[in-house]
Amino acid sequence: MHNRISVLISPIIALFLLPAFVPQPVSYAEPAGREAGKPLAKITVEAGNHRRVDTIVSVALDGISEQLLEEGAHLVELIPSRVQPIVAQIEPGNPPRLWWVLPDVAEAASKLVFELRKGAVKTQGIQLIKNDSFLQIQAGNNKILRYNHAAVPPPEGQSPLFTRSGFIHPLWSPTGDVLTNIHPADHIHHLGIWMPWTKTKFEDKEVDFWNLGEGQGTVRFVKFLSTTSGPVYGGFEAEHDHVALKTSAGEKTVLKEVWDVRVYNIGGSKKGYWLVDFVSTQRCVADSPLKQMEYRYGGFGFRGAAQWQDDNGTYLTSEGKTRKDGHGTRARWCDMGGAIEGKWAGVTVMSNPQNFRHPEPMRIWDKGQVFFNFAPSQLGDWIMEPAKDYVFRYRLYVHEGKVNVADAERIWNDYAEPPTVTLEPVSRTDRIVLFDGKDFSHWMHEDGKPVQWEIADGAMKVIPKTGSIVTKRNFQDFKLHVEFKIPQMPPDVKGQGRGNSGVYLQRHYEVQILDSYSLELANNGCGSLYKFKAPDKNVCKQPGEWQTFDITFHAARFEGEGENLKKVENARISVVHNGVLIHNNVELPNKTGAGRPEGPEPGPILLQEHGNEVWFRNIWIVPLRRNLRLRTDCCGI
Repeated sequence: MHNRISVLISPIIALFLLPAFVPQPVSYAEPAGREAGKPLAKITVEAGNHRRVDTIVSVALDGISEQLLEEGAHLVELIPSRVQPIVAQIEPGNPPRLWWVLPDVAEAASKLVFELRKGAVKTQGIQLIKNDSFLQIQAGNNKILRYNHAAVPPPEGQSPLFTRSGFIHPLWSPTGDVLTNIHPADHIHHLGIWMPWTKTKFEDKEVDFWNLGEGQGTVRFVKFLSTTSGPVYGGFEAEHDHVALKTSAGEKTVLKEVWDVRVYNIGGSKKGYWLVDFVSTQRCVADSPLKQMEYRYGGFGFRGAAQWQDDNGTYLTSEGKTRKDGHGTRARWCDMGGAIEGKWAGVTVMSNPQNFRHPEPMRIWDKGQVFFNFAPSQLGDWIMEPAKDYVFRYRLYVHEGKVNVADAERIWNDYAEPPTVTLEPVSRTDRIVLFDGKDFSHWMHEDGKPVQWEIADGAMKVIPKTGSIVTKRNFQDFKLHVEFKIPQMPPDVKGQGRGNSGVYLQRHYEVQILDSYSLELANNGCGSLYKFKAPDKNVCKQPGEWQTFDITFHAARFEGEGENLKKVENARISVVHNGVLIHNNVELPNKTGAGRPEGPEPGPILLQEHGNEVWFRNIWIVPLRRNLRLRTDCCGI
């Protein structure tokens, strides 16, 4: 999946309306103002080889001015003789991405044409409810799923080893029936929807992260990375630790996992279905690899409703296999279902073609209650190497009634082979590319000499002891995009020696670059306004991964001249780090750290050389109108 929209982004990016495809009432008002309705881009959707119904689509908003998006935009479908407003939502990123649901049935090989226009539209959509125990996703009053971030103890009398956090339960049907189960008597460690591994070896010892009663391993919620509410989708990103409990050094985190869960605002109780996307990204963070041994289960797991027992609990795979003959076979999707108080409901779990060993083998129970598991380890041993990401993607089709194979196939086709979407900007952005990976034509040494850093593979590398570099051009108010990569330093290098650099705005104010992965917030850590303010969140990635800063800056204002020169307004800054807002319209009363004293004149961008081989790439800037100040409410929802 995609970068995540945060609850801390501007309300103008939660847009639009189409009543036929939202499960609760919404309202639509035409945007007002002289510029409202001005086209920004034409968007074409090609259905391709499949008939499309309620299809989720998206497109990168490359070439659209970030300033225009901040001021507001909305989407319409161009239909002969009229335009139709469309529910849509912008996901922040580089570039941002527009998401919506096709409003019409699109036959195979057909095309739909849309237009992105100026002027914001407000609607409702997927909401989140969060407390100290769980995060719940719902549409209006319709509950969809609950993610348990607090530790949940087992039933009384059971071992405390079965206590666990970081799983989904309940998952509700569109009419409110609970379709998952936790702590069933036959398998106390089963937890609704969860994803541990079973038969593994770490540092030559067996570790079972699934059967918690063995006391070998467990999985723990660490923190939320983002949460999302919006008219098209809502969801969350959460970090988990997969912990080996009995290594020679005691407890040790073996895997860092991020769940990216997104619920789409389509279907609902009237149409009888929900769509949920689930992505698990796992990385071995230990020095030793995790060896996955051949075994019949482990990975994405689903424990069905307690009522789904024996003949009232059914399976059907994309290959036509059932409870009798499905175990150990491979499929693109598998449906589980049964009757609850006389009313049938089910869940179809779909595996993405990009998944490891797709089509994946499955664990299916031939009797008793319903349990399902996509289990790639059935096909043999495999290794999770340190510092490498392993991504597992699934879509859940949660439906009323028995599964309709044609509907399941249509939804899987949308998931596996989405429509082709193209965007043609009407007007080009005012973006200035400061570094495109080719040369230093926009840069010079801080003393005016030629740059002594190196360029390789489309990126520039800081050469220690050669000095910092600055742009040849000066800037006043702007939006700046910078991508950077911190080197992996030896373990004995601590503090400010771990990949130190910085982005200086006008040479006055520094946004710090440093290896702060998983550390406590600090005013000299990565993303800090150096020695002035720590970031609101630590979203620093591990060394060796590319990261982004998106900085919106408005310079201090001065009046008078000479001895009568007086500052009348402080500089202000917002910083989005890796797609998450970490500074929201912060007022800067003075320079930071080693910055030069403030003044009324525009200044350059400086990239700091601080003794470490930090990398930079894809640097661009958009000058802003001087009278456009940051909104104090720019980042609330």
